[in-house]
Amino acid sequence: MKGQKKAEWIEKGYTIAASEGIKNIRIESIARELDKNKSSFYHYFGDLESFENELLAHHIAEIKELAIQLARCKSMRPDVLNLFILQKTDLFFHKQLRINRSVPRYKACFEQAFQILEDAVIQQWSTFLGLKQRQLFARTFFQLIADNFLLQITEDNFNYEWISQYLDEIHSILQRMNSN
Repeated sequence: MKGQKKAEWIEKGYTIAASEGIKNIRIESIARELDKNKSSFYHYFGDLESFENELLAHHIAEIKELAIQLARCKSMRPDVLNLFILQKTDLFFHKQLRINRSVPRYKACFEQAFQILEDAVIQQWSTFLGLKQRQLFARTFFQLIADNFLLQITEDNFNYEWISQYLDEIHSILQRMNSN
């Protein structure tokens, strides 16, 4: 029971951080949304820094689960794109880590999670772009594109059509690079 109540705080904080930013987490707003008092927050976490550490650990666990699902995907379209849509909160939390990577623990979490994601999706990525024989280039290109992707996604554009169009643009850029 205690673990479930603690998990409610973590889930709600994770969702808020994903949409509003990690630095915008307020104990009062989480408590209000959960219809709980602030004292239960302090009972479970002690302080905001400990809570943030729990959120970072939760993110790594979510990314590991996402990686398992990514490994089962057969193609970028529709499999990976549909999975990204389903795991929107995880990707938006990841975006917040990217934005706030000047904070060392956020940066460390971002890098650990990114490596997990990259390892899970690189085969589909390489196949999609026709780079199976150029794995180092595929990984480097993925790192650049993923960073750009995180900075471009918004609540308004995060849908299958936008992500699919984004992939088409990437493919087009790579084709132009290869033709020169």
